[in-house]
Amino acid sequence: MIAPVSRSRSLASVRFAACASLLAALAIPVSAAAYQELVVVRKTGQSSSHVTYNKAASQAAAACADPGVAFAFTVEPSDGVTSIEVERNANALLSIPLTVTLGCSGIDGTAIIAFNAVGGTAVSGTDFVSTPGSALLSLNSHDDGTGAPSTASASVSISILGTPQSSARTLSVVRTEGSFQGVLADGQPLVGVIPGSNAPIVGITILGSVDIGDATGGIPGVDPAAGEVGTATANFCGQGGGGAGSTACQATQVAAELVADPDTPGSVREAATEVLESNLLAIAPDETTAIAVVAPVLARGQFDNLAARVAELRTADMGGTISTGGLTLLSNGIPISLASLAVLNQTDDPQSERNEERRTLLGGTRLGMWLNGNLGSSESDRRESNSGFESDTWNITGGVDYRFTDQFFAGAALGFSSLDADYSNDQGSLDADSRSVHVYSGYAMPNGFSFDGSISYLRSDYTQKRVIEIMQLDGSGTGMQSLGRDIATGKPSVDQYGFSFGVTYTIMHGTWTIAPQAQFALVRTRYEAFQETGPSDFNLRYEERNNNNRSLSVGAYVDRTFATSVGAFRPYLRAYYFADNGASNDLITSFVQANDDGGNETLTLSMIEPDNRYGTAEMGLGFSRPIGTRTVDFNVGYLQTFSFQDLNRWALRFDVRIPL
Repeated sequence: MIAPVSRSRSLASVRFAACASLLAALAIPVSAAAYQELVVVRKTGQSSSHVTYNKAASQAAAACADPGVAFAFTVEPSDGVTSIEVERNANALLSIPLTVTLGCSGIDGTAIIAFNAVGGTAVSGTDFVSTPGSALLSLNSHDDGTGAPSTASASVSISILGTPQSSARTLSVVRTEGSFQGVLADGQPLVGVIPGSNAPIVGITILGSVDIGDATGGIPGVDPAAGEVGTATANFCGQGGGGAGSTACQATQVAAELVADPDTPGSVREAATEVLESNLLAIAPDETTAIAVVAPVLARGQFDNLAARVAELRTADMGGTISTGGLTLLSNGIPISLASLAVLNQTDDPQSERNEERRTLLGGTRLGMWLNGNLGSSESDRRESNSGFESDTWNITGGVDYRFTDQFFAGAALGFSSLDADYSNDQGSLDADSRSVHVYSGYAMPNGFSFDGSISYLRSDYTQKRVIEIMQLDGSGTGMQSLGRDIATGKPSVDQYGFSFGVTYTIMHGTWTIAPQAQFALVRTRYEAFQETGPSDFNLRYEERNNNNRSLSVGAYVDRTFATSVGAFRPYLRAYYFADNGASNDLITSFVQANDDGGNETLTLSMIEPDNRYGTAEMGLGFSRPIGTRTVDFNVGYLQTFSFQDLNRWALRFDVRIPL
């Protein structure tokens, strides 16, 4: 039974009490005039009822003066509460006490007075379930209404179901069909039925529930991710939802109601707003959006390693050598041309010792083996519904190629990549290991034009740890405290298929090298479906997604060689402009915990559109020094990406190539 609460108590204070203790519901009495129903049963067996307000005694006395009346009685709420509001819809249990008072009787016997709850706009079985009650009233022919009244009690139990609803719904307790039996003064038996009445003895209003999503919409500047999952969370936490009745859902619902209530004190509203937004952000899978950002980074690292080797082959007369190239800080650049090294070895006499040295330096056999790598760091700020993060990556690639002619070469390579990322605001981590295989070829023409292409496949296995920390208001109502910090672990996998084709025109003039370049790349990415595990009620299941990205880059590489007694120095500059054509599909997920109907509540999170126009610029210095009949080549440079919102990239690149 829910005890009556004084109406002078504000709704805000009532809701605060519910928030502090996570009570399911409150019944609030509404002041009303004292309601009574007078029922008169005549000796003919017929009956009539009359609604009265504080006049039952006088009206009963008047009725009893009629010698044709068998008996009369009044009905009223025992506690005087005739109207009740039920806060929220969280399975409140109401017990409605009723009193039946005998006004007078001309027969000896008993009467059964029955009661039940009937719906107005509320629907029995959907909004409420009631248990009827009855009162057994003793009839005494010597009771003329002047002595102590004879009374009987009854109660009706009403369970308010937690069905989500946006509008108020009503029901009432009424008198239902009863019966009587007795003996008149002349000894004649009298048996009959007391018809029920539609007159409400107690009116009950089930207040409309506050939708978590609607409450979130009322928060100025709410995080987009929190707003997008509000409705799904409301359904998941509502009646029949997989999370219904959980402490986490109750805390979130209470916060939503306090935010939506205009009578909530300012300090309480501020704390409730913080709780509501924090909980929805903890539920939202915004961290998972980072995979769509880092997946291209892993692929880019492998493509850059491959491009570095292709650049060596494109500028060399012969491909045979074992070389190490590339310790690159961040994988975001176009490989440095070796044309400058060729300049140092140029001679007009093809039979000279100088030219023979050149051929040795650039490879002496058609078969070549190579290995290079890169190290990187990147940072992404939170953008719309997508999480921010910081990551470190490294890539290593090695392969074998063969120069079939002085102009045509082909090869194959294997790669391995690793990524470690931390989400912003201590919201979890993301780790990945990637394996790749590449097939590539190229053709260099005597007029300076060269063409190259590659086909790649990358398989990346991720481990994501997403922090789900649900908050609630503390005891003061003006702060928040944690209900626990759970980790939802997911192991998604990503397949990437890449194709690229490039054309380069190399211009060599004295000690200058100028190489304009254009490249087209196509990458198809498939994000496999996966499911999170962990103790949280809000673990998610992710659907498969596919994404196609087409990219066209144009730019140029420029360097100049300065020969000194210690070696050749080569300052260089390269800049490229990228135009991409690709879109990101929305992230579609569902709660792992099923609803009562066996289905799973779906959440959809918008993915930001990737930047389609951006540029890169790199400045650096190369150094070449002969060691015996071979030349060791070093390069160091700084690379910066411009107008790229998704990711802040910078690069400090190192390359070393040692012919063997």
